Amino acid sequence: MLNYETFSIKNAENLKTPSVYFYLKSQGFSERYINKLRKIDQGIKINTQTADLNSRIKNDDVLEISNDTLTKSEFPKVRYDDLDILFEDEDFLIVNKPHNVACMPSRSHYADNLGWQVCSYMQTKTNNFVLRVINRLDKETAGIVIIAKNLFAYQNVGKIHKEYFAICFGNLSQNKTTIDLPILTKTENGINVMKREVSEKGKKALTHISLIKNYDNHCLVKAVLETGRTHQIRVHCSHIGHSLVGDTLYTDETRPIFKAFKKTIPDHTMLILKNVVFKHFRTNKEIKIEIPFPKEWEDFIK
Repeated sequence: MLNYETFSIKNAENLKTPSVYFYLKSQGFSERYINKLRKIDQGIKINTQTADLNSRIKNDDVLEISNDTLTKSEFPKVRYDDLDILFEDEDFLIVNKPHNVACMPSRSHYADNLGWQVCSYMQTKTNNFVLRVINRLDKETAGIVIIAKNLFAYQNVGKIHKEYFAICFGNLSQNKTTIDLPILTKTENGINVMKREVSEKGKKALTHISLIKNYDNHCLVKAVLETGRTHQIRVHCSHIGHSLVGDTLYTDETRPIFKAFKKTIPDHTMLILKNVVFKHFRTNKEIKIEIPFPKEWEDFIK
């Protein structure tokens, strides 16, 4: 038995041709997905009747497309009782990821990762769950992670406003700073490595930094990104001389600003995605999620 995603057709008159194909393209579906859909018997329905990619559509038609072009996520069963669920409905699962938990499975974190916790939790609700993480966070970064429960939600989530908070070495002299510097992935022998750097050869990267409070020899800042480059906050803050506390990749430990730091440095970067806001595509209501600072931050911001 096939599983279907359901779409209520709107603005069909704006399509190049009012067909299923052009509707799916307008919704952001890839050519690869559409080609797989061609091969599924009864994979497309319009108003419960079998259709194909060339079938015409009109406003208020109900389009159903098979969700079986993607294989359900196969995973090792893991404990999920520590999963901190912040929001859940038919389309989204939003959770709070701790520091030092990998977001996705990898060779070094095959079982101990957030992705498999989510899959184990969703297995209690459906046997056909496909893991679709909308915003991934580095292992060391804590905070809000949004998971789409279905393909429709994944394709239609829209723009998400994100506010990161970080603890940096030293004090900022300005309340607001905009860092507009391109970021390049470093290579060694033609192979990409983990580290990034500011370089004219890199991709555009724009970070807005707001000072929340200066302390003796560190500060709490808020960062809002207009681009989403890997390690963007860490690279930009390090470049202006205020690397993040706990960041071993971009901190110059020979600098006086580091040597003057008196507190115990944690085993992770002090960076958290604390606030997110987005408009729910189905209800048109604004979803606002805000989490408190982790308990281990108290020693730095009290």
